[in-house]
Amino acid sequence: MPTYRPVPDDRIDEFRAIQQYAFSPAEPTEPVESVDELPRRAKHGARRGLFDGEELLCTGAHHWFTTTVRGGEHPLAGLAGVATPPENRRQGLIARLLSESLVEYRERDQYLSALWPFEYAFYRQYGWAQAGTTAIYECDPEALAFAAETERDGEFRRLDADDFAAMDPVLAAAGEGVSLWMRRSEAWWRDRVFTGRENDPYVYGVEHDGDLGGYVVYHIDADDGCTMRVKECNAIDNAAFLDLLRFLFYHDSQVDRVRIRGRANWPLADLADDPRAVDCELIPGGMVRIVDVEAALSALDYPAAAEGRVVLSVDDPTAAWNDDTFALAVQDGAATCTPVDEFPDARIAITTLSQLFVGHFSVEHARMAGDLTVESEETAARLAAMFPPRDVILSEDF
Repeated sequence: MPTYRPVPDDRIDEFRAIQQYAFSPAEPTEPVESVDELPRRAKHGARRGLFDGEELLCTGAHHWFTTTVRGGEHPLAGLAGVATPPENRRQGLIARLLSESLVEYRERDQYLSALWPFEYAFYRQYGWAQAGTTAIYECDPEALAFAAETERDGEFRRLDADDFAAMDPVLAAAGEGVSLWMRRSEAWWRDRVFTGRENDPYVYGVEHDGDLGGYVVYHIDADDGCTMRVKECNAIDNAAFLDLLRFLFYHDSQVDRVRIRGRANWPLADLADDPRAVDCELIPGGMVRIVDVEAALSALDYPAAAEGRVVLSVDDPTAAWNDDTFALAVQDGAATCTPVDEFPDARIAITTLSQLFVGHFSVEHARMAGDLTVESEETAARLAAMFPPRDVILSEDF
């Protein structure tokens, strides 16, 4: 039977070749002899694989994050780089890799996991579920002229990797109240924000009285009609946000289009003189999964008004320790969650429970579109008080 274990540094070239074939097969493979030769972005993550003896059958990588959920901070394991060469496909290897990864996460007290899927249905069968929605705004730069119509005192300056300490509070403020908004280490700022896959991005900030109020991270794609692609646009308040839009507008003589990745509730169309000038595409966000139901539900911060006890029967075909019945008791914003041998008040799939946990689903939505059934409306009301919907944005690419 294949074994799951770390991929050692001396197998890095083989690991990279599998990744390259899976995610960028049209690009030439550039061999590397050591980890030191990797691009800085590629050095992040704990490499894992399934081995048959010494043969590397498939790969994955884990990132250890801290994220926000409902106002609290929680550990989260980011899963990436799941890949199998064609000669090893259709043998159940990825299912085994995912199952072993969940075991490792639980052993490391990582009771949440997230990923960016190549296909949502594929990962849903193993317990991950969509979490949040991302908006892509696209317009001619002239459509942002409204941001320059009022006098503003923000000053723009280019930022570099040494400015991460000033940018970090802006990032935190922008994600206030949002679930799955990641905290960044210094290395992540330097190697994943300021370092691009091909070309390093431009990073500019806006200051008010010397204090950084917002920043944008972008690159200009000359191969696509000269499009300014904004990966991040974060601000501490509305004034700073409008200043950033003014900065983007100032590129009207350089670019044909501006494409901004942002939140679905941004009022760009309402602010524009012509709402039709701003296109908005809503796309599914990442995927989230509860790794350990008992640990996750016990660690969550609950609304002060949420009180009571609910017995949940959880269906989890991949993680046997979750496939059980749990009593969740909430009082004064804290909770206990323990396995019990009782008749359940509600039945729920691990996918739907994960979406309730972060706030992607309301209880009403979970009953309609998810896998939640309740024995009574009283139970539904109690769960709704415990798990009100929240804004959810998986804020990092990995």
